[in-house]
Amino acid sequence: MPPTERPASDIPFERLFPQLDDSGRERLIAAARALDLRRSLDDPARWFWNEPDPADPQPEPDAQPHVLGTALLLYESDGDWLELGLDVWHQNGHLVSVTATVEVACWCEADHNMHAVQRAEWTADSGQALVEAFNAAALSVIRRIDGPRDPRDLRTRAGLPNPPEPVPDDETAAAVDGYHPG
Repeated sequence: MPPTERPASDIPFERLFPQLDDSGRERLIAAARALDLRRSLDDPARWFWNEPDPADPQPEPDAQPHVLGTALLLYESDGDWLELGLDVWHQNGHLVSVTATVEVACWCEADHNMHAVQRAEWTADSGQALVEAFNAAALSVIRRIDGPRDPRDLRTRAGLPNPPEPVPDDETAAAVDGYHPG
């Protein structure tokens, strides 16, 4: 089934995580809404999820392990960007992984789209552990919202290339040198 993109209030936690009781689902909803409330006005609340097809509950042979995720855009300009991510992934058996990431635009020769320059991961093997992991990841993302927003600095610290500096035109170069043609 194709991924869905909607606000936290629409996430079908009961279908994505049937092992959770009402209290666990309510805690996940509260954490997801807390993230949505911290978004900037130009970054609408968008959550992506993949749920099993109700007509065919058997997983597809190459099923995507990504269950749920969102990204909060912190900076975007001239093709450069910085965003925070929270994702839930199926692992082997009943294990679930929850990740919180800081991602920057890629400026490598071979464009990878983005690099996760910071990443935290929590593994859960039960419904209660999933709730705790999701809440810890959401809190990690919320705390990072007020952090540095310069993707160049974050890439430099991670040892990644930054975008090339713009080449100044003749007038800009002359003005910098103190010469103004007239």
